[in-house]
This record gives sequence, C-alpha cells and structure tokens, in this order.
Amino acid sequence: MPKFLNNKRLIGIASVLTMVYAGFFFATPINLATADLGRHIVNGELIVNGLTDVLYSNHYSFTETKRNFVNHHWGSGVLFYYIHSLAGFKGLSVLYILLNLCAIAFMGLASSARNKLSIVLLAIISAVPLLAYRVEVRPEGFSYALLALYYLLFSKYRAGKMSFKWLLIALLPLQVVWVNLHIFFFLGILTSGAFLLESLTIGDKSQFKKLLGLMVGLIAVSLINPHVHVGLLAPLTIFNEYGYMVAENQTILFMHERFSNPQLYHFEFFGILALALIAYTIIKGIWKQNLPEILLSLSFLILGAIAVRGIPLFALFFIPLLASVANHFVQGLNYKTKDFVQSVLPYTAIVFLALFIPLKGTYLSAQKGFEGLGLYERINNCGNFIRDNELPGKMFNNYDFGSYLIYHLHATKKVFVDNRPEAYSVTFFDSIYKPMQEDEKVWKEKSEEYGINLIVFYRLDNTPWAQPFLIERAKDPEWVPIYVDEVSLILIRNRESNKRWIEQFALPRDMFTGVPNN
Repeated sequence: MPKFLNNKRLIGIASVLTMVYAGFFFATPINLATADLGRHIVNGELIVNGLTDVLYSNHYSFTETKRNFVNHHWGSGVLFYYIHSLAGFKGLSVLYILLNLCAIAFMGLASSARNKLSIVLLAIISAVPLLAYRVEVRPEGFSYALLALYYLLFSKYRAGKMSFKWLLIALLPLQVVWVNLHIFFFLGILTSGAFLLESLTIGDKSQFKKLLGLMVGLIAVSLINPHVHVGLLAPLTIFNEYGYMVAENQTILFMHERFSNPQLYHFEFFGILALALIAYTIIKGIWKQNLPEILLSLSFLILGAIAVRGIPLFALFFIPLLASVANHFVQGLNYKTKDFVQSVLPYTAIVFLALFIPLKGTYLSAQKGFEGLGLYERINNCGNFIRDNELPGKMFNNYDFGSYLIYHLHATKKVFVDNRPEAYSVTFFDSIYKPMQEDEKVWKEKSEEYGINLIVFYRLDNTPWAQPFLIERAKDPEWVPIYVDEVSLILIRNRESNKRWIEQFALPRDMFTGVPNN
C-alpha cells in the first residue's frame, strides 16, 4: 500500500469529518414543553438579580412552598441565562453541541496517547449514536465535558506528560466549578479513584500517596458550594424523597417494554462487547495498564443498565476501552498485515462518514430529518397565550409542563408542580398530584382547596392517569377548553368571573374525544 495513502492529512480529514458527524447528532431543536431548560434559565436570571431563594427552597410552586430544595445545578442556570441573553435558544443549542464535541475530543486525545488515532476515530464513530442518547440541553452536558477532561488530564499524568503539581492545579479549581454546575460532580472523584486503584495495582506507593491526597482534595473542595456538606452528599441523598417515576432513571428493561428505541439495543450490544473486551484484557494480561478504562466503563455499564441516563457516560468510556483492545490486537499482527490494516483504517472511517453525514433517515445517519438549532416552531404559543391574555388565577399543570410554565410565567404565576421530583414530597405525588387525576372526588376536593382556575397541560403526557383526566375535564361542564395546539391544552373554570375569556376563546367540546398520538 503506497505510503501517501496513510498520512497525517488523511487522518486529519477523518478527524474533522468525525466531529462534523458527531455534531449533527446533537443539532436537534429544543422541545421546551418537556425540557428542564426553561427553569434553568429562570434560575440563572433570578440568581444574577440577587434572588438566592431559588438555591434553597421550592420557589416556583404554590403547593409545597416551605419545602427545602438543594439546587445543585445553579451554576449551569447562570451560564444558560447569560448565553440565552446574548444568543437566545440557538446559542444554547450551539453550546450543547460544543460541550459534547469537547467531551468526544477529550476522550479521543486521551485514547490516542497510547493507541493509533485511526483506531480511536473508528471507536468514536461507533459510539456517536449512543453518545447522542440524550440530546436535550441539560446541565449534564457540562458533566460530560468535565468528565472527559478529567480522564484526559489523568491520562497525561499517567503517561508522564503532566506533572502532579499541574494535575493538582488543574483539577482542584475544576472540581469547585463542577460541584456548582451539576450533581454528577462525584464522577470526578470516581475517576480519581480509578487511577488511584491503578497505582495500587502496579505497586507504585509514591504515586498512590499523591493520588490519594488528590482524591481527598477533590472531596474537600466539593464542600465549596451554597449547601456545603449537604451539597457534597446530594448524590447520595437525592433519592431519599423522590416520589415521581422519571424515565431517565428507569432500567434498560423498563424502557424496552415501553419504547421502541434502537439506541437501547445499541447499548445492550456494546455492553456485551465491553464485557468481551474486558475479558480479552484479562486473558492477554494487559488489564493492569487498562484498569481505569475497565473500572469506569464497567461502572457506567452498570449505571446505564439500572438508570438509562448513564448510557452516554458508558459510551464515552467505551471509546478508550475499544481503542485499547483493538490497538493491541492490530499491533500483534504480522508486519505486512498490520501495515495493510493501519493503511486501510483511515479510508474506512472516511468512506463511512462520507456516506452517513449526508444520508438521512437511518439510525447511523448524522441527519435524521429533525435537525436544527433553537426551539421547535410555535412551541412558545401556549405560554404567550396565557401571558398576553392575562388568564387569571391558579393553575393545575402536569409534571412535564412545569419548567415550561416557569419560563413563561414565573413573574406572575407559580406552578402546581414542575419536573423536579426532589423538590416535592412523596406524599404530595402519591396523595395529591396523581389522585387528583385518577379520582373525581379528590379532583373536586383539591381543586377547590387550592383555588384552581386554570388547567394547563402538556397534552402528550403518556402517564396512565393523564389522558383519562384530560378527556374527563374536556367533557366536564365545570371546565371550558379555550386553547389547544400540538403539545398543550388549556381549560378555564366555567364561572361568571371568567366570562370574558370563555366568550372569546371557548372551543367546541367535540374536538376532544380521544387520546392524541405521541
């Protein structure tokens, strides 16, 4: 194979195309109706303006106003607010793409320190669709980038390309930032623990003492947050009072039963492959030099299986695990075969990327037909309708719609509930929120008790109680539907004080005879 076929320029082209390929996967419109993003932006706005109540209490709700709340992602809200102020929702889309590309680049750089870059690129390409399991703009995007950066820095230290002094100087301030950005800050400590165990395994006592000190330091500086020790322990305590079932925290089996998502099969296949790769390292006796990769990929494999929000974390560490084993295998080939394989690999990457970057509509396609930056078209119509027409009174809303309503109405209204299970008691969900939708008697009693004048719902809510409740309310003469769009529904109480809005906006009841398709 001619030497010019395997040069730095060729691999450079493959590298750029790989990042383009990955970037398209994250270029998806923001569905503000179900996202947490609206609340995060408002958090940032209020904190910047000196209202620190949102750090400690259930500020946005009128139902459980006295409940304490550990706002572990407040720093992300501040950053989201500033970017939104400067560049709108498109700016936030770009930010999230960049955060994920940084995570991928950091993992690639760390992996390529010991493995052929062409092999690393193929490992990245194989993992990209799985990395994009969660494309919604969330604070955890910062965690992906920081986790990958930690791995890169530890890898440089392991390879002798960074002194312990500079590792310390880099990681301690980063940990202070991370603990105020997202609850996944403990993953930085977990990563340090993986490299600590590696030093113990190889018998390097000096390095073990240094890394042990660093790990203690990371734990100590994690106390630098508004909640101090409570914030440090938040990853361990957040589920103590968690009364609502959230999809991202469900098992892979639970999600399989309810959703047809090829990424779930991808995860399962890569999970089995990861176990095979780990077995290979043990059989070949190379597990010690790959111990952090083994421990972290295995940890996130388990996390992804019991809570699907861990799937992208597993995908990140599948990259160095696959690259390391593949590189070891290729290097073990005879000279001619190895030279041929290494020459072919960049072309394999480029051919794949040239095919799937422009192609639409397949699982491996970077473009699935839903790309774009910023918000879905017309997604703000419901919030604008409530605000522009000054709809009066307290509203009963569903869990999904809470952050959307906070974004649009926080200056004038509080929500019944929003999508923070830890901000509400288990009793609230089990004895008030769900029974109000399941039991007519409870609905009448509690809607009177709370003085509910509006029902504002994300109408694609697929919980067992939501659709029957909406159908009943649409038929109920006590309530009048006054607004509906692709995702939302508003009803107002049928009383004289609401006559103005009923006369102007009332919709025919026969519009609401079935369950909308989600």
